[in-house]
Amino acid sequence: MKRTFNYTGRRTILRKDVSVVVRATGQTWEFDANLLLGHYKFPHSAEVWVEAHRQNLWMQWSWGTFSALRVPLNRQLTEFNVPDGVIFRVRVVLPPGQESRKLVGEVDGIQPIRAGEADDRRRHLLVPVPDALDQELWKLDLDGEQPRLLVNKDAQPSWKDLARSPHFIALVYPEVFRRILWKTLIDEKWSEDDEDAGWQSDWIHFARNLGGVAPVPLPDLTQDREAWFVDAVAAFARRMQLRAVWDREHESEAQR
Repeated sequence: MKRTFNYTGRRTILRKDVSVVVRATGQTWEFDANLLLGHYKFPHSAEVWVEAHRQNLWMQWSWGTFSALRVPLNRQLTEFNVPDGVIFRVRVVLPPGQESRKLVGEVDGIQPIRAGEADDRRRHLLVPVPDALDQELWKLDLDGEQPRLLVNKDAQPSWKDLARSPHFIALVYPEVFRRILWKTLIDEKWSEDDEDAGWQSDWIHFARNLGGVAPVPLPDLTQDREAWFVDAVAAFARRMQLRAVWDREHESEAQR
């Protein structure tokens, strides 16, 4: 059962202080988590919880207390058939009876690396996730804690091949980018005050770094914001050279 928390006074744990590695163990996957929490001033008796989630799937492990971290023996990701798209979070909460399980520290959006892969500390903004979509090839899920690009798990030869194909990238990703910017700027009215808050800020930073994009207009300037993300999507297409990608794939198919 999921626990409910009191978020008042929550302190952000830096992502650089948490790392997760996943590895295959027979037919399942398990993970190791490295938590560098010693320099945070949480109460010694505060409980530490590690959670894994993807869409409506969720698992939670007790990691002991702040003063005595205890790695659980069973860390298998039994709810997830593959680790793709699984995100981890760490929560530090006061024990039962103290301020209604007050949440005193949290970090979310921890993307694991697979054992043997280099950890370059870069966070992927969008990780394709397999899902049952009937006749739809893809769907953008914006209802969770961060965007998910769902790809039809039954697509041939595989959902991964579909997600990596030049046609898919050229046709789908600009629309995904457009929808995410619309939700961030128009629906949720992101502002400069939210500079370091959540996935929305990550996408704004990404758009800014594409080059040739003006500063983000103020929240009440809706038409200006719409024009801004149109420019951002165009900059994204230029950076990714999407038409060139499409043309090369078309020429390659014509020569087969």
